[in-house]
Amino acid sequence: MEDKPASTPRRGIYLVANRRSEAESNNLIDSIRRCGCRLPIRVIPFDDTPAILDKRWDEVEPLLIGDFPADGLAFFRELTERHRGCHPGLLRRFLCWFGEFDEFLYSDNDVVALMNWEELFPWLENCDVVHADTEYKTGGRFNLREPRRFEDLMGAGSLEAALTSGHFLCRRSPTHVADLLAGLSWMEAHRDLLIWQDQVLLHVTLLVAKWRVLNLCKPPYDWASSWAGDYKDVLELVRTIQVERRPISHIHYSGRIGTGLRPIDELIYSSLTIPERNRKLLWALLRQAVGIEAAERQFARVLRKIE
Repeated sequence: MEDKPASTPRRGIYLVANRRSEAESNNLIDSIRRCGCRLPIRVIPFDDTPAILDKRWDEVEPLLIGDFPADGLAFFRELTERHRGCHPGLLRRFLCWFGEFDEFLYSDNDVVALMNWEELFPWLENCDVVHADTEYKTGGRFNLREPRRFEDLMGAGSLEAALTSGHFLCRRSPTHVADLLAGLSWMEAHRDLLIWQDQVLLHVTLLVAKWRVLNLCKPPYDWASSWAGDYKDVLELVRTIQVERRPISHIHYSGRIGTGLRPIDELIYSSLTIPERNRKLLWALLRQAVGIEAAERQFARVLRKIE
């Protein structure tokens, strides 16, 4: 009796966006399509002000929360009730586990694609999660209040298992939802040890549940950092790819890097016409000149301290 061929997994991309982030979201989608990726893209609403998406792309659809199944909505409600240190909109990325795709790539909006993301999915063959970032070099300072105690509890190498929740691929498993809840329970049992954000839940879960994880920025692959803050300008980015021959899957403007003021920020204008780009740049420079940018940064620091 002949074996039936394995079914091809359904693959796609999820974003979470609202009206405030729609410019970044549209720029990201433009970069995904210009890099040759034709996978379907679904946009989950961050809140009650959904992003208005550019109509020129095929297979890009906004979702409603009601589009997810009842078990997914129940999971999300439980998550928002128990994970109280995080904005509910940020937790909506976990609805990806209840969507239409067997294998998915989730991306934040402050990202620009630098390659065809379809080429990333084969790396999932023997993994639960694949990512390409250097969060593992931070020593846990953005996720943990007591990194060394965390490592004592989780074991050697647990700090280096950190990942950025703003860009990752996942092959869904029937156990993943239970695994995430087990990770959340571990967080609740060690509440004062952690900084309560969505990224920490992924970090804790992959350790508690022993997910198979591949970080392409680690040896032996040694892909270059995907964080915009590691590059002073676009030339350095090109040199890394062309001269050092180190792949970069995307560039991520996390940590308020992508304000438009730094040379590397040029990529966040890549979907705009020249007049649109110049207006955006002029506004960014004016905000800097009158002190609005510095005031917002200080306010953000105060909020983080309060939290």
